[in-house]
Amino acid sequence: MKKLINDAGRVVQEALTGVARVTEGAAFVDGHHVLVRADREAGRVAVLSGGGSGHEPAFSGYLGPGHLDGAVCGEVFASPGVDAVLAGIRAVDDPTLLVVMNYTGDRLNFGLAAQLARAEGRECTMVTVADDVALDADDDVTAGRRGLAGTVLVTKVAGAAAAAGWSLEKVTDAAQRAAEAVGTMGLALTPATVPGGEAGFSLGEEEIEIGLGIHGEPGVRRESLRPADDLVDELVENVCADRGIGEGDRVVVLVNGTGATPPMELSIVLRRVLENLGERGVRVERGWSGTFLSSIDMAGVSVALLPVDDERLELIDAPARSAGWPSGSGRLSGPASEPVPTVEVPEDEQVVSGDGSGRLRATVEAVCRAVQEAEDHLTELDTATGDGDLGTSLTRGASGVLEGLDTADLDDPVATLRSVAASVRRAIGGTSGPLLATALLHAAEHLDAGGAPEEALRAAADGIADLGGARRGDRTLLDALYPAADEHASSGSLSSAASAAAEGAEATAEMTPRRGRSSYLGERAHGHRDAGAEAVVVVLRALAEA
Repeated sequence: MKKLINDAGRVVQEALTGVARVTEGAAFVDGHHVLVRADREAGRVAVLSGGGSGHEPAFSGYLGPGHLDGAVCGEVFASPGVDAVLAGIRAVDDPTLLVVMNYTGDRLNFGLAAQLARAEGRECTMVTVADDVALDADDDVTAGRRGLAGTVLVTKVAGAAAAAGWSLEKVTDAAQRAAEAVGTMGLALTPATVPGGEAGFSLGEEEIEIGLGIHGEPGVRRESLRPADDLVDELVENVCADRGIGEGDRVVVLVNGTGATPPMELSIVLRRVLENLGERGVRVERGWSGTFLSSIDMAGVSVALLPVDDERLELIDAPARSAGWPSGSGRLSGPASEPVPTVEVPEDEQVVSGDGSGRLRATVEAVCRAVQEAEDHLTELDTATGDGDLGTSLTRGASGVLEGLDTADLDDPVATLRSVAASVRRAIGGTSGPLLATALLHAAEHLDAGGAPEEALRAAADGIADLGGARRGDRTLLDALYPAADEHASSGSLSSAASAAAEGAEATAEMTPRRGRSSYLGERAHGHRDAGAEAVVVVLRALAEA
């Protein structure tokens, strides 16, 4: 497993140093992996949390006004020792609340440190978070329910209460009630890999683990991957059933990525969580998605639901300046039970003239079918030197053109080209969509101005060159389109133009790319034809045969 580390034995110290450098007021407690706020105002309750490292941004990422006053960090996936916790308590030197996740090592080390601090005459309390609803709360065989990402919400409540000047008793009570209310359940798609070690477990290509802990501890079961919405519904159902969340209740939602889950996928999960809760009649007051408590590089997600009343919501909303807490308010754009609002904009004018059943329609359909049949071939070429999406993109464009034929004026070549251009630009994003659309529009403008049909290909090529900045010899589709345009202008034969395009596409295999994604490959692109040039060949051959 490749990792950006220097020495596996120094990852915690070096990572904490990086965090401290960009956290205003942060300071190390000498001799320990403990960060505290050196700029905190004395005389009020301090909130400390911590545990094993590898869960970043927890816990050091929540150091800041309105959140944590101290973060006590152990080695990767290992509880910090008693002395480190006690050093953190001594460093803040005020009444202290410890917020701890329910793991045996954390309970023992933080618990003993709290006992020793009280023996020194210090006020110190501890709240343990056991929010993992995947496990039976009354199970006397295991160590009990584990702490998961709901802990982040508990520390936010505690930090806000402390910042408001509440007494240690009141801060502890607010944190304890939040810990008892929050419920979380997660799943993993891949294991976590400890720096310098191996993956904690293995999963098959299509396997996932449901209900596991943040260190890769076994879940309730292993099963095959299902669509995201199905998995989300199971997580939400389990949390709601366990926490007694139902119609009329108010909650905040935290969708947590476990380290390697892309923001896109987390947003997909959050979307379904909100829909599911809306269908249940649950009022979602706030919602966030992101990586709040990771498991190093595990791909997976957890869903935490915290019931709220006005007081708890006020604490959640209270400002916090910590790197890991989201800067956005988490407020929804509208009720979760209603669709996201839409804004209507004028669409392209659609004109239908004649029955559209003649030669133009047959030609357009033939080209679209040819593009669809060439999808695998174009994808293979594009994968070798690009991002591999050209075949799929052009097929999507062809499908869009076919769907729009009934609303196009197919008795007029100019109107047909413009209609096809509109369908292409709507269906294809990225680079291909605008380039192909502008080629079609330039050809249409050429014909509309009375230009010779044999010159339309050159107009299309010039449009692409003007918009994209490529020229002949840059190893793009123009290296097939310009030779085809030259041949069509001189001979008037589409068949000859297609042959010239094929020769041009073949020549791209020996060209060094200077435009597009393949330009980053340089000479490594040699030996592979440009996929865009090959697509020109496909289109022209279909036109010649139509």
